[in-house]
Amino acid sequence: MGTPKWFKRRGYRHFDRPVGEAFVRQVQKPDFVRAHPFSPLIHFLKKSRRYKLDQHQTVWKERPIMFASHRDACIFSYYSFLLDAALEVAYKRDGLGANVIAYRKLGKGNAAFSAEAYQYAVAHAPCKILAFDVTDFFGSLDHKRLKQRLKTLLGVDELSADWYQVFKAVTHYHYVDSAALKADEVIGPRCKIRKPLPIASIAEIKARGIPIHVSTTWGDRKGIPQGTPISATLANLYLYDFDLQMLRYANEAGAFYRRYSDDILFICPPELAKGAEAKIRELLDQEKLTISERKTERTLFDPATEEGRSRAAQYLGFALSPSGAVLRASSVSRRWRKLRGAVKRTRKAAAAAKKGEPFRLSTRKLRRQFSPTGARNFSSYARRAATAFGADGAGILRQVRRFDRAADAEIRKLKAELNPKPTGG
Repeated sequence: MGTPKWFKRRGYRHFDRPVGEAFVRQVQKPDFVRAHPFSPLIHFLKKSRRYKLDQHQTVWKERPIMFASHRDACIFSYYSFLLDAALEVAYKRDGLGANVIAYRKLGKGNAAFSAEAYQYAVAHAPCKILAFDVTDFFGSLDHKRLKQRLKTLLGVDELSADWYQVFKAVTHYHYVDSAALKADEVIGPRCKIRKPLPIASIAEIKARGIPIHVSTTWGDRKGIPQGTPISATLANLYLYDFDLQMLRYANEAGAFYRRYSDDILFICPPELAKGAEAKIRELLDQEKLTISERKTERTLFDPATEEGRSRAAQYLGFALSPSGAVLRASSVSRRWRKLRGAVKRTRKAAAAAKKGEPFRLSTRKLRRQFSPTGARNFSSYARRAATAFGADGAGILRQVRRFDRAADAEIRKLKAELNPKPTGG
């Protein structure tokens, strides 16, 4: 039989052990899922630094992430696989296959999606590029609407017992804060163990007095956790009606519509921009979602005017203007920080290891991370992105070549510093 493609082995620590093929076979039995007791999720804040060009400073961005136990994640993966298959049929039926581009296996990456948008803007200039971001997207999904869309997609009047159990697990879930686990004097030290062992049992969590939080009350039924294997697929399902209406509106207006998770892109003639924005706001309001005003962008793309040439539209990690495409300043600055941090850590590790004894520093790992020789790193990604944009990606090549030269100089300097050549005597 073999391991199904939807199953993914996970190595993180949770309240249970990683599962194998025996459990995978059980998951595909509805009666088993119907009776399965879902465990609390583990919650943590994922922090990342972002450079804000308009503010000329780096700020911290926090995103609440929740991950499921190994057993629960296996079940979510299987039902996400079933849901995704049904969605793909619907996308193909309604002509939405090219418009919803996040959380799907399309054989393309962000560079290709961004290049498609750029090429459309070039071909239809002058045009207005509108970009919107939904406020607290995963946390705002209305449970009643989500459940109705799930029933519609599955073609049922009521969810079967197994589907209802899965739906309930992601709409009325329980969770434990990672910080509370790490702070506990008994459980905390276990979190540092690098073995696939359970952190603790639920009974022990309760006995230690660690709070188990509940996601919603019956009077406030909205929001799903971001981070479970089924969350992204449910998010796409939630916006199915919105996508369909936006596609029809775009076709009538002769415009370009794409949605990447909660990032909405609409490219249209300048005179239609205000009406398009009003339409998007109206449709999102029907879905009980709101636009983040702080992240809204309205960019004129017009090589014939100073205004249309001077400002770039930001999309999926790229800055797009009539002069070409480049990587966003925040993406490049983030790589610079990673390079400096990696060099600093290597220097510190070398100093600790040396301790007066002969020591040879290997820069192989650093070069894999920060040179074009790496198969999957920033340099190789940037070159693939430049290829996706064709002649309009020349600016990306200049950026990455400048970074590669600087990285090479940093690594050579570090190697010379820690592996000095012996002097003649």
